Order: sequence, then C-alpha cells, then structure tokens
Amino acid sequence: MPNPNDLKIGDRVRFISLPEEWKQPGYVIHRESKAFMNRMLKRKTPTSVAMIDEFGTPWIFANTIERGRRHYHSWAITERTGWRMVVPRKKKGSTE
Repeated sequence: MPNPNDLKIGDRVRFISLPEEWKQPGYVIHRESKAFMNRMLKRKTPTSVAMIDEFGTPWIFANTIERGRRHYHSWAITERTGWRMVVPRKKKGSTE
C-alpha cells in the first residue's frame, strides 16, 4: 500500500476505490465526503497534489460540477488505500 506521506507537490494520484479504512468499526465518514470521493472515482484524469501541510499531509484541490454549478473542494490524503500514484507515460521518440 502506498504511504500518503511519501507524496510530493506535483505528484499525480488517481482514486480507484473507497478507502478500506472507511469500513473499520467505529470509523465515521460524512455523507458529503463519500459523495465527493464517488465523484473523484468517476473522473478520467488524475489529480495533482497541490500542497503539503505542516504535518506532512498531502492535499489535493478539485473543482467539480454538481447540478450545473462549479464547486471547489480540498481533500487531505490520509488513507493508505483507495488511491494510487500515476506514473507519467514516456513520450514517443523520447530517449529518456
């Protein structure tokens, strides 16, 4: 499982499932958080880490459109499951 604290600003992540941590007994998740994560799961493009806070937690910022209106969201990646880092593809003809 990836460690979210290994992420750096500019790293790209894709959300692939709801975090397994959310299924633990006693773990409380807000309805709005689950709805946001479901929207992120439907995205075709990865999201970039925009900020690392003073505790080393990576944050993403995302704009979504809900009922025809744009909404701004921020999300701290604290779970070790439900996401993966996206490795950029090599460009054709690149010698790197």
